[in-house]
Amino acid sequence: MLIAADIVATVVTEPSLRSVLVLGFIVLIRTFLSLSLQVELEGRFPWQNRKPAPDKQPDTDTVPIDKA
Repeated sequence: MLIAADIVATVVTEPSLRSVLVLGFIVLIRTFLSLSLQVELEGRFPWQNRKPAPDKQPDTDTVPIDKA
């Protein structure tokens, strides 16, 4: 949403190379911060697959040994 506000501000003001460069720099900073925050919170990059949750059910292939 904030990127859209920067784009609108750039379109409304007098177009110049400097305003386009400033807009591009702001977009790069916000993208970097967004990725950094996601890695910090989720522990992975957005393009990495999620790790499957471990099975909580006991292993049914093993037979318990009776100690009599």
